[in-house]
Amino acid sequence: MTKSTLYSTVFAVGLATSAALAAEKTQVIPPERLGNYWLLAQSPQANAPNSGRNLDAPSCAAVSYIVEKDGSTSHAKLERLVPDGDLGKFAVSVVAGMQFAAAKQNLGKERVFTYVVIPFNLPDATSPNAADRAKRAQALAACKLDNFKQDGKEVINIVR
Repeated sequence: MTKSTLYSTVFAVGLATSAALAAEKTQVIPPERLGNYWLLAQSPQANAPNSGRNLDAPSCAAVSYIVEKDGSTSHAKLERLVPDGDLGKFAVSVVAGMQFAAAKQNLGKERVFTYVVIPFNLPDATSPNAADRAKRAQALAACKLDNFKQDGKEVINIVR
């Protein structure tokens, strides 16, 4: 193999690797913008644990994840659990089993990185009691993640 053939081969491999990494770019979006890209098509049946710490306490879990091009979720990770307890694994398993369908605006089925806040033992969001709704909002605010940009412009690379 000549030097120029070797350089050409190395350049081609480098170019292919760069293209593959570029294809892995994932847009970071806040949860309220997820519906512009993906719609929840199927949520898994999940069984909550029977015993553990703070299972009956009003709480929330923030789980980050990627919606892949096929609508499946990957990289589900517990980011926050308030108060600390044993519902974190349960929250991650729920997110890991979610399936999405692309929204009309997402023809290219773009991968997105976002998060969801899962409430546990909180008053219903549609409660007629204003105090209940306020209690729910306050509990859910504790799980909001501030590192997701509101403009949706931040892009990160996910390396598998």
